[in-house]
Amino acid sequence: MNELIQRLIAAHRILNREIRREVARRFPDQLRLARLKKERLAIKDRLFRHFPDAAEMRRVARVALRSARHA
Repeated sequence: MNELIQRLIAAHRILNREIRREVARRFPDQLRLARLKKERLAIKDRLFRHFPDAAEMRRVARVALRSARHA
């Protein structure tokens, strides 16, 4: 798999984690949350340029996640 795709998937996962952490705070920072979501969407758009078919993108992401866990 392409290294760029793996980096994008990893960045997307990190942003998801940060968004969940921010939402879980007692008083979430709405500006930070908006910035994180905007970044996550930009990464998702870049991934879709490589994989216009959503099902194919999810399959590739699952493979990347599995390989990252076993590495």
